[in-house]
Amino acid sequence: MVFTQELVAEVLKVIEETKLSEKEAMKRCLSGRISDHAIWSSVHAYVFEIEKRLNLIDFILSSVFKDFKNCDSLFRNLLRVGVYEMHFKGVHPALATDSIVRIVKSRFNLKMASIANAVLRRAEKFDYAKRLKRMNEIERLSLEYWHPKWFVKYALDLLGEKAVDLMKANNEKQRIYVRVNELKANVESVRRYLERYTVLEETPLDEVFKVVEYEKHPSVLDWHKEGRYVIQDLASCYVSHVLNPQPDEVVLDLASAPGLKASHMASMMENRGVIIAIDNSAERLERMKAKMRQLGVRNVVCRLADGCKIKVGDVDRVLIDPPCSSTGSFRSYPCVKWRFDRVLYEKTIEVQRKMLKNAFRNLKSGGVAVYSTCSITFEENEENVMFASEFFKVEEVKPVIGVRGVREFRGKIFPFWDKVLRTYPHLHDCTGFFISKLKKV
Repeated sequence: MVFTQELVAEVLKVIEETKLSEKEAMKRCLSGRISDHAIWSSVHAYVFEIEKRLNLIDFILSSVFKDFKNCDSLFRNLLRVGVYEMHFKGVHPALATDSIVRIVKSRFNLKMASIANAVLRRAEKFDYAKRLKRMNEIERLSLEYWHPKWFVKYALDLLGEKAVDLMKANNEKQRIYVRVNELKANVESVRRYLERYTVLEETPLDEVFKVVEYEKHPSVLDWHKEGRYVIQDLASCYVSHVLNPQPDEVVLDLASAPGLKASHMASMMENRGVIIAIDNSAERLERMKAKMRQLGVRNVVCRLADGCKIKVGDVDRVLIDPPCSSTGSFRSYPCVKWRFDRVLYEKTIEVQRKMLKNAFRNLKSGGVAVYSTCSITFEENEENVMFASEFFKVEEVKPVIGVRGVREFRGKIFPFWDKVLRTYPHLHDCTGFFISKLKKV
């Protein structure tokens, strides 16, 4: 018999070792092995809640077990599950400890089981709240609101006292938005269908609804499987509106997979014209092609290539939605919080700038590009637009959702702050996005 806690530890181990997302790690561990939807849901909940609190859970364990960081990865993650259950899930400590000890005994040996028992009994008695009171502000906020210290410092510089509101919002349950796929259904029919299972709210975008409550998650319903609607964040949907592709135009999407924005643009273009969808991963492109078929998209041409280098000729519009730090997506992917790497961050910004330059090269004169990220950092957003303003004209993004950009950050002034757009989880109940509009003049 495989316990839920054991499956959770296996998923956490894969996340730790491969840098996969929670969703992909679960597929790798559970597909073809677990068919019970209730078990999948339970594992999903555990994994997300543990990843949210990972620094605090690790602080507790490191305080009571000096070899915690160096022990076997599966063993380490089983201990994390035990601490989560006793300190945050409300499971009686004796039951939480007993479950983990039994799993350790079956997966390792009696000696390891004895160590697990001793560590978890010490963790049960550990008063982390008392320790937090003795820490400096950055350390305390980091552990109290489950964010890395670098992010706490960054958010305080960016938002001041509102940084705490952002961190609280990042820890809330992910908000579900549904975008109607108008290639297969109309807005009103999808609304009536979903209202049988959910409570909906309208948004500023006619084809997008916020799911306030649900009896059945929209992703498990038949119309989702048939492609009549997709699950897509509100801010992500607005990106396509800002680009505003027209029927019969040629659109270049420089980092397209998994293709939600491309499918949205196809719908806006009524399946006319062409969208050249670029990605550097053959695996992602194959999944994207399958998604386009499901959604009835016929005007997307997928090409395996480097979005920083590809030359396709003069196009009417370009979407630049490049790889980013995903600092606006912590609510959806909490594991991303713990992966910050300064070297990788700087390389990512370099890629973003190369894509901006390549967008300019591929655009016809008078053509429009949209640059967007799901990041809140100034360097990836305002500073990159300043870089792009050397060859693009910065156009105004209408504030249908969100707020204006950052005017000044750590001594750097951004002159186009009133033309770009930002969304934040704590203000707009969606992913933290940056959206800018650029014109080749």
